[in-house]
Amino acid sequence: MEDLKIMIEKENNDYFREWIIKEWKHHNTVDQVYQLRIIKPEELKFQENEEYFKIMFENKMVGFIGIKNYEKEIYLYRFFIDEKYRNKGIGTVALKKIIDMSKKQNKDMSLEVIGENIARDLYERLGFKTHYRRMVLKINDDIYEN
Repeated sequence: MEDLKIMIEKENNDYFREWIIKEWKHHNTVDQVYQLRIIKPEELKFQENEEYFKIMFENKMVGFIGIKNYEKEIYLYRFFIDEKYRNKGIGTVALKKIIDMSKKQNKDMSLEVIGENIARDLYERLGFKTHYRRMVLKINDDIYEN
């Protein structure tokens, strides 16, 4: 797996609008509580501390990682691998690169995992530990906001 030639390339946030919508649609298949309201790509707003990286495999973008870069922490905000490229180790290698970046910046990393998302296994293999559990009572259909 480590010999996979995976690159992560920082890119302007606007580049990821269509990919983020694709990620939201996937999210709706794994999260039974929050069904995200899919918006038009041009309505998507980015926060100042958001950074996005293309995940490149065989000279093709196969996914992306979005982070929120805080003073003492990197929050894994969005992480998506195109369905055709899942379960090949690509996500593992890409996430290790973000972990290495976090270590170089001497920052902790955090993320949230929805329900029984199979990505939980990946995160635990790479050293993430459950810190708390979030419980939700769904009242309305507005998009989830951090």
